[in-house]
Amino acid sequence: MSAPLILMYHAFGERSDASDPYRVFVPAPVLDRQLGTLQERGAHFLDLDGYLAGLPTRTWPARSVLVTIDDGYTSTLTDAAPVLARRRVPAVLFALAGRLEGCSDWMPGMPSEPLLGLDGLRELEAHGVRTEVHGWDHRLLPGLPPDELHRQVAQSRAAFADLLGRPPVAYAYASGAHDVAARAAVRRAGYTCAFAVHAACGPYALQRVDVNPTDTDTTFRMKTQPWWPLAYRTAGRLAPLRRGIHLLVGSARGAGTPDPLGAAEQELAASGR
Repeated sequence: MSAPLILMYHAFGERSDASDPYRVFVPAPVLDRQLGTLQERGAHFLDLDGYLAGLPTRTWPARSVLVTIDDGYTSTLTDAAPVLARRRVPAVLFALAGRLEGCSDWMPGMPSEPLLGLDGLRELEAHGVRTEVHGWDHRLLPGLPPDELHRQVAQSRAAFADLLGRPPVAYAYASGAHDVAARAAVRRAGYTCAFAVHAACGPYALQRVDVNPTDTDTTFRMKTQPWWPLAYRTAGRLAPLRRGIHLLVGSARGAGTPDPLGAAEQELAASGR
């Protein structure tokens, strides 16, 4: 049986290219249409507990899907939560312990966007969106000294345990970036699993498919097929093929040549890693 499809979103709402250069804001009607497409296929949407229950034996219901959302933008509550509730789709939000009620200022050239506070996270949980950990302040983990790695992984878990009244069990790497030391730190801190993006490596670097506002209905259908991860990795090694695929299927937002990089990859590129 194939592993669940794990989707990765970031933010929601209508934005221009200038105000969303990293392509992270998916309009609520598009989210609604995407979830509807999966439901028409007979998708079985999992909550985090349902996903974790199948992880040891890698046994889940057919056509299982887990929806994850990174960073903790306020638009998760204002734009995405109503759609998820109407569709009866649970989700997992990975938030930053050190940036609650702050702004997203970690991406060069990206206008700061407000992030949720504790009240917003609690309201989301009442609507079926569970909070887990995305680190302390969105710092990339590879190469960090031990004390900073401890802060990003273990201290952020302890902070959320105090705030939420339960120990978090899942971690999502900022920009999907991880290495051996990062995965070991996550395991030592007591997490059950961790989520990456395309660089999968066992239960502490689970693969996700990034969804962004440049996706058309065609690209979303492609990206949610079982063969997509292998096709993506192959195309990534053959840059002209990858760009050609994007030119062929088009872009849902912006004029000219669509940028083939997803949000996580653009963040990594901007960081210089």
